[in-house]
Amino acid sequence: MVEDQEEEKDQTTGPSKGADLRNDIEITFEESFLGVRKQINIMRDAVCDVCHGSGARPGTKVDTCTVCGGTGQVRQIQSTLFGQMQTSRTCTACGGKGKIIREVCEKCKGKGKVKKQTRISVTIPAGIDDSQTVVLRNEGAPGTNGGPNGDLYIVVHIKHHPLYVRSDVNVLCDIPVTMTQAALGAELKIPMVDGTEETYRIPEGTQTGTKFRIRQKGFTSINGRYKGDFIFTIVVQTPKRLSKEQRDLMEKLAKTMNEQPPVRKKGIFG
Repeated sequence: MVEDQEEEKDQTTGPSKGADLRNDIEITFEESFLGVRKQINIMRDAVCDVCHGSGARPGTKVDTCTVCGGTGQVRQIQSTLFGQMQTSRTCTACGGKGKIIREVCEKCKGKGKVKKQTRISVTIPAGIDDSQTVVLRNEGAPGTNGGPNGDLYIVVHIKHHPLYVRSDVNVLCDIPVTMTQAALGAELKIPMVDGTEETYRIPEGTQTGTKFRIRQKGFTSINGRYKGDFIFTIVVQTPKRLSKEQRDLMEKLAKTMNEQPPVRKKGIFG
């Protein structure tokens, strides 16, 4: 049973951090490999440049709320049979702002903030993977009552590449070769992600599906401590059309070879 109650002013309303924001960007496979600096546009709250965040029309006065004493909160103390109980609630007189604005700013309508497009530079580190995030501290929404700005979370999306695939910190790639290159062996020019070329000799008799590894030519780990490898898979291409001269040569070659490949017989268990 409540015997009596009274309202007292709360101590103070402290500063509050601004909201965190998110922005998604898309980069190329090469940009994720090398790292890149991007300029992005974001919409976020900014302090009104007319009232400078007060919310009041310039030249007018902002009054401190007399109900909460400028804290935005009031403390309610109730005396019960079990002792005193204390609760806090938002001041209804000022809506929790702690101030009474008699004439509001025409630009921000009394909010003290306006939506503004801002251009920001962000550095995407080499080695970043798809859906990873870059955090820009204090680039989010502005805080209230002198509080710090929120943070901006940049979520990175990487475009599909027609040649390369990423696997952890390794780069995977298919390299086509001719039948003669595979049979005789060949010195290949392998295109790297950074635009350079690596010379690699494959041995004679190389089969389709054979993998070769070029060390430390993959992605840099996001912490920069190690590098992955470049792994390419040989794909032997069979010509679809032959000239008469080429066909004659192939037929001569066929006569010198056992054209029937060995058949591996399967047992009961495969």
